[in-house]
Amino acid sequence: MAGNIAGLIVAAFLMAHLAGPVLARARWLRRHPGVAVAVWAGVVAGVVVVLLALTGSVLAWPPGPVHSWVEHLRSCLPGHTHSGELATMTLAVLSGGALLRALLHGAARARRTIAERRRHHDMVRLIARYPDDPSDVCLIEHPAPVVYCLSQRSRPIVMTTGTLERLDAYQLSAVLEHERTHLRRRHHLLLAVVDAVQAALPWSATLRHARSELSRLVEMVADDAAAHRYGPAPVIGALRSLELRSGPPGGLAAAGETRELLEQRIARLESGEVPGRLSVGAAIALACPPLFGLIVIAVGLQLSC
Repeated sequence: MAGNIAGLIVAAFLMAHLAGPVLARARWLRRHPGVAVAVWAGVVAGVVVVLLALTGSVLAWPPGPVHSWVEHLRSCLPGHTHSGELATMTLAVLSGGALLRALLHGAARARRTIAERRRHHDMVRLIARYPDDPSDVCLIEHPAPVVYCLSQRSRPIVMTTGTLERLDAYQLSAVLEHERTHLRRRHHLLLAVVDAVQAALPWSATLRHARSELSRLVEMVADDAAAHRYGPAPVIGALRSLELRSGPPGGLAAAGETRELLEQRIARLESGEVPGRLSVGAAIALACPPLFGLIVIAVGLQLSC
């Protein structure tokens, strides 16, 4: 048991503190933003799996509170004694308390995001009008060209009248495809989950990098989808015409929030850098997080008495 816990501590350190900074420096992965999103999601899941496995192992360490249940299930109580009972019980209590605290912080962040998104949606409904076409857009009278989408079933794309005046037909189609890609691929859900996990585990460098990188990568994924359907020129024109605005909680704005990221996206589209055939390195990176998670689970299941 002690060996398993030591191994999980090392794995937790590697995943929670080193994996993110190393992956953030892998510039080649950004050539495949869709793959990069999957890799980062896998790394976040790996951090959670490792920490849960570590906490579960500590709680099951004799004579931890879970170990008595394991002993009854495995009938391993007769014939052995335990040492260091006070130390292991203290460690189990601290681990359980840390897990509970993290869960409460993550749940509070998720509830706050959902509540803010609902309030914003209610405000939009008060001032928006609903055109017959497109049927997934609600229109707000405002001269600033702004487009963003919210995670909701009815009219998820919010657009201003200034957008209609500034963009031509192809640019408008491209920016709508951009937002629909966010909705189809559940980018709102992914970012909300990562945000909640990062709030629960604010000390993790990997999760801080994941939150930042995923916000950047999902925009590139949506750009690629729009460029694939309508060509890069309308996407570039739309991005240059739209205003930078801070998106609502849980919303994804087409132009984004920072000039630096917008210029990077435009430069990428202008260079013709589109996802090509999956490289060997990208395939290995995509396979590593799930494989690592399976290894951790296998180690965690070897809970010897």
